[in-house]
Amino acid sequence: MPGFVVMVGQEVQEPHPSVPYRSLRSLAVDRFSGDGYVVERFANTKFLRDKVFAEDEDVLVALDGVVLNFEDLRRSSGCADRFHCVKKMYEEQGDRFFGAFRGEFGGLLYDKRKKKWLLFTNQVGSKSLFFYHDADLFVCASELKVVTQRLRKFGRPCSLDTAGAYFLLTYGYMLEDYTLLKEVKKLKAGHYLEVGEGGVRVGCYHRLENEPCGSHPKEKILDTLEELFREAVRLEYEKDVEYGYRHLAALSGGLDTRMAVVTAHELGYTDITNLTFAQSGALDERIAQRIAADLCNEFLFYALDNGMFLPRALEGAIMANDGLVIWAGAAHELTALSKVDFGQYGMLHTGQIGDAVLGSFLSEPNQRKPLPLRRGAYSKRLMGRIADVVERLAGAYNSEEIFLFYNRAFNGALNGNWMTYQFTESGSPFLDPDFLAYALRIPPAMRYEEAIYEEWILAKHPRAARYIWANTQAYLSDGKIVRFIRNYAWRALARLLPRLFPRSMNPFDEWYKTNDTLRRFFTDYYDRNAWLLESEPQLSRDCKQLYDEGRVLEKCQVMTLLEGIKLHWHGG
Repeated sequence: MPGFVVMVGQEVQEPHPSVPYRSLRSLAVDRFSGDGYVVERFANTKFLRDKVFAEDEDVLVALDGVVLNFEDLRRSSGCADRFHCVKKMYEEQGDRFFGAFRGEFGGLLYDKRKKKWLLFTNQVGSKSLFFYHDADLFVCASELKVVTQRLRKFGRPCSLDTAGAYFLLTYGYMLEDYTLLKEVKKLKAGHYLEVGEGGVRVGCYHRLENEPCGSHPKEKILDTLEELFREAVRLEYEKDVEYGYRHLAALSGGLDTRMAVVTAHELGYTDITNLTFAQSGALDERIAQRIAADLCNEFLFYALDNGMFLPRALEGAIMANDGLVIWAGAAHELTALSKVDFGQYGMLHTGQIGDAVLGSFLSEPNQRKPLPLRRGAYSKRLMGRIADVVERLAGAYNSEEIFLFYNRAFNGALNGNWMTYQFTESGSPFLDPDFLAYALRIPPAMRYEEAIYEEWILAKHPRAARYIWANTQAYLSDGKIVRFIRNYAWRALARLLPRLFPRSMNPFDEWYKTNDTLRRFFTDYYDRNAWLLESEPQLSRDCKQLYDEGRVLEKCQVMTLLEGIKLHWHGG
């Protein structure tokens, strides 16, 4: 994703040769340099006032993304601009000053007097940072491919991490701080780096907790959820207003996006365009279109029919997520966004991980230890190759839910954000740290099977409950028996009349079965690129087995690894 890169070390001298940045859109490119360091930014051109890139005799600051409460922080600091606001926050609050930021942000601050670097990602890690260091060189960038480019320039090794490769072939995303390179790590959500004369230190400034926060009446819980959610939605939409942009919001047949859109409408934000992408006739299209019509929102629909967007999206998806997440997982979003004229629109407002925040990561009405070998993976065929590593990583967590947040959610589900950053910035009110922190402290028995979520909607947003929930093919007010009947009836219709009643917004296996052109693309791609694994015989054999015997998404996992190797070791 676009962002910045910093290189520090004895070998970093001016003039340092600039390396071109690959992106799907034009970028704002700038640089600062000094004795033994170079900082370059390669940012998308939206919300540039938030993307501070400035220095004085004391500090250098580089920010990427959007800080939703930036203007509030600036006013409270009494500073005339955002650079001096950041500087004052650092002087008064110390090394973790960025903990006060809200939004989609990542950045760095260089204290020139102390010769100390601070690099940070946001509380949920949606703004990625990847870093390498040895005794003589430190490189950190928003894109893994930018780090690998720089390492090649400096003659440093870049070796495949087979554990990272098998994470792709099983989970479809990385676990913890792993990447495809042994030498490069990812900065985890809510963490920061301190780089100075003492070396490189990783610190944590924000940690998710899910211990229940005491006994509160249900009415109080619903009131607090509503208050925090409305404030999170307001912050997002006011950022558009600040820049004079129209609002663009994703909408589907699920609960998360409709809650975000309906709440925005109730708060008075009415100039909203809804974006939907799905198989034609799927509930995600039908429900979203009806919601948009009832709210008098403009409606943009991109049809995914036949899966022909997949061949066009492969290279761009891997460029956007560095080959660290299964490419097909957000290929539809990338393709749909490429059709939008972003000159008039601000952020893409989503409902990312709302279901997880309000209970779907709970496998029972109590907290339990992680079951990493049973949950959260696209494929279990090769799980034995990394079982010991996975068990060790999961053992550091007290609960399955928190393990899934830091891995399945922050390393996998946010794949859609990394597609969006090629065009603009993204936001979900469910990812707001204050909302997230409160929701996770609600007793698990109340959140299990999203019970509190449904009660919240029915109590506070009855307008959002007027429409069928695509997951159940029923209304929230329907009882379990009615839901079962409606769900059974829809599935029967889907079997009898699949074109009129598609079961999924993206039926990969159906596309692959019925589209000869798509099958040839998959086969030709694998045949042309399988040689990339010839230096890893066991991995090569496992990939062939997974590709030959696996479902379409398992084939996509193999293709993700191959395209990722092309990107990082062969220049794409």
